[in-house]
Amino acid sequence: MRDLAYASHDKLKRAAKAGMRFTPNILIGLAVGTALVGCGGDSPEAVDTGAASSQQVVAVDTVNSGHPGATLYSTQCSQCHNGNGSGYPLLKAPSLTTLDAWYVSRQLTHFRDGVRGANEGDTQGKLMAAASANLSDEDIGLLADYVADLPPLSVETTLTGDLEQGKDYHLNLCAACHGSDGLGNEALSAPAVAGVNDWYLVAQYEHFRAGRRGTHANDQWGAQMHRLAPSIPEDVVISIASYHSTLPVGD
Repeated sequence: MRDLAYASHDKLKRAAKAGMRFTPNILIGLAVGTALVGCGGDSPEAVDTGAASSQQVVAVDTVNSGHPGATLYSTQCSQCHNGNGSGYPLLKAPSLTTLDAWYVSRQLTHFRDGVRGANEGDTQGKLMAAASANLSDEDIGLLADYVADLPPLSVETTLTGDLEQGKDYHLNLCAACHGSDGLGNEALSAPAVAGVNDWYLVAQYEHFRAGRRGTHANDQWGAQMHRLAPSIPEDVVISIASYHSTLPVGD
């Protein structure tokens, strides 16, 4: 089963090197194949994400079809992250609707340039890296602006954590960078955590802890999270992520 995941990654890499644009059918087929095999039973990305199969599919043209980045988002992103940016837990694709353009731009650039998603243990990151391989700087700017203009959506709480504990840690630790409202702080290069799926936050925190993310020499902001990660036990991380999923995301 794990061989199937790596085969999918190889197909994406070969297509990227050949200059191939990723069509909806290619991306969704490979993403489903990888989601089915997952990352192994002990991976934080294997968390039960709830009733993902009932999530409504939203066509991209129902959100902002007049935006300059709409067509690019439709062909490159919507098949996994949904037309309205709400994501697909079944594909381990998180919601994007509270992320700012500066953060989306940085992460897409990092995926494209091998700063993120190069670690063998980061299965989903490797898919994003392959899917971003042929994006130009202009493409990335258009996608970042489009995502930033998506109406913010709340996310479903899928993990059972201690919300009071999560709130305490958030206010005394996370809020210093990510804001007491969890909506991020560009001046500190800290992205929003409100409106981001709890299972995704836990998975990324465990990537930081394990060194699968934040260890590249050009990821100075990820390095901060990598250094912090070992100090917080996994059960507390779940509580923090559970609390983050309850934060309001605005109008």
